[in-house]
Amino acid sequence: MKFVGVREFYNITRAKIVSALNCAIVMAVCATATFAVDMTLDYTSVEAQPIETTMQTIEVTITVVSYPEGFDPEHPEDYDPTQNAVASSESSTDMTSESTSETSESSSETSEETSESSETSETTAKPTATNTPVPTDIPTPTEKITETELYLAVYATTTINVRKGPGTEYDVVKSVYYGDQIDVIAVTSNGWYKTYNGNYVKKSLTTETKPAATATPKPTAKPTPKPSSTTAKPTESQKPAGEGVSCKITFYGPQPTANGGYSKSTATGTTCVEGRTCAADWSIFPAGTVIYIENDPLGGDGYYTVEDRGGGVKGYHIDIYADDGESGNYSTCWRTVYVK
Repeated sequence: MKFVGVREFYNITRAKIVSALNCAIVMAVCATATFAVDMTLDYTSVEAQPIETTMQTIEVTITVVSYPEGFDPEHPEDYDPTQNAVASSESSTDMTSESTSETSESSSETSEETSESSETSETTAKPTATNTPVPTDIPTPTEKITETELYLAVYATTTINVRKGPGTEYDVVKSVYYGDQIDVIAVTSNGWYKTYNGNYVKKSLTTETKPAATATPKPTAKPTPKPSSTTAKPTESQKPAGEGVSCKITFYGPQPTANGGYSKSTATGTTCVEGRTCAADWSIFPAGTVIYIENDPLGGDGYYTVEDRGGGVKGYHIDIYADDGESGNYSTCWRTVYVK
């Protein structure tokens, strides 16, 4: 096998040397340029960034050696502890005395300041005669009394005082006696019944069952018969025709008003007249009905006109008007009533 041109390739000539030098120069120039550019970029980035200064904390421990007074470290053999103790005691005493004196003066000044402050506080806090509050009696709250509507008939279990209000502190209007019927229209929260006349009786002194017999004798004095427009009582022939019915008979008088007076006005607009006016249940005895009450409790002729009505007048119940009907001189009774 024959290699052609191999020998000529390895021959060193002037042209090859010049070419190699040129290549080396070019490579050196490129490397230098690359290094210069890199250095320029690094310098620019360093200038753009803030300079961070790292502070290093150095801890230094200082040991202080204290020597007794009169002690010379270079000549320790000349030190006398006894003499130094006496001098130290005197110095300590002087210092303590001065400190105590200063403390005393400071305490004195503080005490004076405290005293002045206390005097100022007392002057400020001391109330004047006009500012002293005068104790007043606190009113005791009174119980609010409520009423609940209630319609029924109860009976007295003893002699009961009928009062103007639901309590013993109210004035007595009249008295009812054992066995007397009381018509109730309401009951109060403190245990009192309100009657159809607007008065009050103690609930605990009544019963809803009519007593069998009279336990307490009633007063023997009877009310004086009232004069009537007809002097002669009607005879049996003068009574209205028809069958009579048994009715409960009660009495009422002038009714108190809000302004402290009394009213005699009726539900029909007339004025109450003793011996003529009565109240009844209009569903049984319509307004304007003339009735005859047998054995007139007022001592009159027995004829009355239904001109009024009331919340407690229900059913076969006739309430007769009398000028002193609230005095307690009349007792509930039963009579035969005829319609004219």
